[in-house]
Parts: sequence; C-alpha cells; structure tokens
Amino acid sequence: MEGRTGMKRDPVTIIEQIFNALENGRPFSINELAKETGIHNITIRKYVRIIEYVRREPQIEVIKTRHSIILRVRR
Repeated sequence: MEGRTGMKRDPVTIIEQIFNALENGRPFSINELAKETGIHNITIRKYVRIIEYVRREPQIEVIKTRHSIILRVRR
C-alpha cells in the first residue's frame, strides 16, 4: 500500500510563501498561486480561507513563537 510521500509543511512557511507570491500586487487564481508556490491547490484554498477569516476578525491576535503559533482573542 502506498502512503503519502510528501513531507508535512510548516503552516507558517505556507502562509509566508502565499504572501511572498502576492507581494507584487498581481492577482492570482488558486491554481495559479499553487503553480507559483509549488503548494497543492487544495492546501492553498485551505490557507486562503484561514487568512480571510483572520483578517475579518479584528479581535484575533496572532502570536508567532519559536515553536508554535498562538491565536488569542483580545477583549
């Protein structure tokens, strides 16, 4: 039985790659962004949804530590 051969990517690295590709201001479709970054289009779609949600919710604070990402709701 064959399993997944790809290594699991760091979520922060995925988000950084997405933002790096978008820096020039050019619009991308999900498939174009997948080709540009080398990340599967399903993964791109998942992270774009996460980015959209976090950007809409001003009460969520994202804290990046050395070993993890912490989300906290500001009150």
